[in-house]
Amino acid sequence: MSNGNNRQVIRAEIKYPILALAVLAAIFAFTSFALGYDQGQLFSIVVGDKAYEENFLHELFHDTRHALGFPCH
Repeated sequence: MSNGNNRQVIRAEIKYPILALAVLAAIFAFTSFALGYDQGQLFSIVVGDKAYEENFLHELFHDTRHALGFPCH
């Protein structure tokens, strides 16, 4: 007769695809750079030296930078 104390633990093994993790890490790194550190480098590839003067992404993310604790001045 069973007394109800018999418990079976089932443990699932989860395998994460390495490619998906690598893509997410690359997206995180790119976004972190664009949000926190870009001073015209990304758009200078397309626009040229004007991107350094205008700081398109810097101005776009300016308040978010300060809210996240990135100094920019």
